[in-house]
Amino acid sequence: MQWTIAELASEAAAAVERLGIEAPNGKVGEVPDVRMLRYYGSLGLLDRPADVRGRTAYYERRHLLQVIAVKRLQADGETLAQAQRRLLGCTDAELETIARLDEVKQRKRFWAQAPDLHSAPVSAPAPAEMSVGVHLAPGCTVLFTPERTLDAADLAAIRAAGRELLHTLERRGIVAAERNTP
Repeated sequence: MQWTIAELASEAAAAVERLGIEAPNGKVGEVPDVRMLRYYGSLGLLDRPADVRGRTAYYERRHLLQVIAVKRLQADGETLAQAQRRLLGCTDAELETIARLDEVKQRKRFWAQAPDLHSAPVSAPAPAEMSVGVHLAPGCTVLFTPERTLDAADLAAIRAAGRELLHTLERRGIVAAERNTP
């Protein structure tokens, strides 16, 4: 089964709702949407689309597992930077384990809960803690924790420089050869 990014967002939102995944601090966006998925893709948390036809990208079950796994880790208190490190290179089976698809919780409604007035506010991670993932090929994403925001020219230069690394990894059988390398 394949979905457009909007359909993937809808499937992921339904899965998050069904599984009762919610952020304990209320600071993390609970419901995945298109913007969130694009952001996850820019961080390397979501693989490139499985297929592109014309101007439409299509996503598969692995992408859904990645989104659910990220949301589950966030609900467990992990930052996106921690999720990046944990999910990098995961197989579908490992993603399923992290996503805990069989664990359905009774979702509490926020208005039925008394607010916790004693908890300290949770701050966003410092920019230096956030990593940027540059996807080179299936199974090969390079993570950076840059001192500054990477622009399109930086990403293009990284991908160009990564070609030789990718060819070496392919020759050694570490990653599968891909027809359209970056």
